[in-house]
Amino acid sequence: MVLFKFCEKALAAFVALLMFTLVAMVFTNVVLRYCFHSSFAATEELSRVVLSVLILAGTVLAFWQTRHIAMTMLVEKLPRPVQTVLVIVVGGVMLWCDALLTEGAWKQAAMNLTSSYPPSGLPSATVYVIAAGAGALLFAITAARMILVLLGKIVPGDFFGAVAPEYAE
Repeated sequence: MVLFKFCEKALAAFVALLMFTLVAMVFTNVVLRYCFHSSFAATEELSRVVLSVLILAGTVLAFWQTRHIAMTMLVEKLPRPVQTVLVIVVGGVMLWCDALLTEGAWKQAAMNLTSSYPPSGLPSATVYVIAAGAGALLFAITAARMILVLLGKIVPGDFFGAVAPEYAE
């Protein structure tokens, strides 16, 4: 449990660092353009990469903390056995989508392994490798929640994204 909390805090710190980096890069580029009529050539490209990584890391963090958008009005009105069946069905679809993301991103990474972004020289596969990792983490979180619901350790409502009490505001 301590390891999970550490990983969650590390991911949150990483997301905050990415946000700061993105703001600093864009601000610096704006100042350079308007004050000095020049800019760093790689800033726009690196900003896109940082934004992509920020979105993927933020998605994993939000899903881990159950802070994603969830529509649970119908699920909450259903009896517990039907909710459990919905966990199996919806969880299966989610696992399939996570697997598609992971596989597709990995294939794209393999195809773009030898190419790089011209201004910075950063490998084009960077974003795809991170997307594959995000897909694998989303798959693992979904599978773990499904197992916990089926073992009776958590209620089906927690699977569908009801905000955990420690994150409720």
